[in-house]
Amino acid sequence: MKGVKAFTVFMLLLTAFFPGLPAQTFLEQMRAKITASRPFKMDFTQQVFVDGEMTVEESGTIVFADRTLVKWQYLRPDEKTFILENGSYQFYDRENNQLLKGKIDPSHEQVIWDLLCSPHPGQASRWEERTRTIRLSVDAGADRQELKIKIGPDFLPERVEQSAANEVTTVYTFRNYRTRVTLAAGEFSLPLPGDVEIIED
Repeated sequence: MKGVKAFTVFMLLLTAFFPGLPAQTFLEQMRAKITASRPFKMDFTQQVFVDGEMTVEESGTIVFADRTLVKWQYLRPDEKTFILENGSYQFYDRENNQLLKGKIDPSHEQVIWDLLCSPHPGQASRWEERTRTIRLSVDAGADRQELKIKIGPDFLPERVEQSAANEVTTVYTFRNYRTRVTLAAGEFSLPLPGDVEIIED
């Protein structure tokens, strides 16, 4: 705890004397904290806005092993499961009993945890001390992503606003982190009924 407080005081001093430096430094600190906290679980809410109007709101839990192995378990309003593993994904819609399978194009980093942990860090242009928010631009192929990342006192992301070139904005809220957890065997397996409809993307 003393180390976190000392780092915070140090960063406030940096902010005062080098206003262009803290954004990238805080971004690197957040990414280091994500790495150090693995594997972790947390609760999330996801909202999608089109032209400023919210069209979707969903919530559930996330299991994060690393940036190439993540599970989103949607619980409300409908049960769905999204599993990303080494660039391939499975998305199961329980209500419609459909499984969508495909691959994420590595040249288009659009999955939120890939953006947060990307080895291509993008440009952190601003640190807003009052709201503890990093503004980040990432070139994802033809699609430029603009992110506002609010980080908590422990340097884990609490809220991410992701704006894409298609005028769609997705807001993620993360809470109740459980870090350094032991993952159950089969945590990333996806049991399916025999009559599931499989759609290859």
